[in-house]
Amino acid sequence: MGQVQEGSDRAPRKTPHGDTARGEQTIGGAAETVKDTVRDVAEEQKNAGAERIEAVGRAVHGAADQLGKEIPQAAPYIHSAAETLEGAASWLQGRSVDEFVTSLNRFARQQPAAAFAGSVLAGFALARFLKSSEH
Repeated sequence: MGQVQEGSDRAPRKTPHGDTARGEQTIGGAAETVKDTVRDVAEEQKNAGAERIEAVGRAVHGAADQLGKEIPQAAPYIHSAAETLEGAASWLQGRSVDEFVTSLNRFARQQPAAAFAGSVLAGFALARFLKSSEH
């Protein structure tokens, strides 16, 4: 009754063939593959987002040109906003996903209220986008 069954302990059994080490290598390799895949997808999405931001910047320039015909005083401000968008797109394209995440983390530590407000706005924008894409 008081006997312990063989193999009942929680530590993995090591065999002469190194099955435990091989399993750890397999899991480690799989984790690296998943990490690389996620990074590649994030990089593609980052580039697509930068292209969209750049396209919006071009559209805002066009709107500034049109509005400048009616209200010439407003055009420089609108062009400035478009240049800011194009600059953001350029900055985004020039950074890796890892650098982008590091920059966001640094910003969130330095400006937590602004980071929170940005997260809320991004959430609203994402919700509107998802809601409009259902139709």
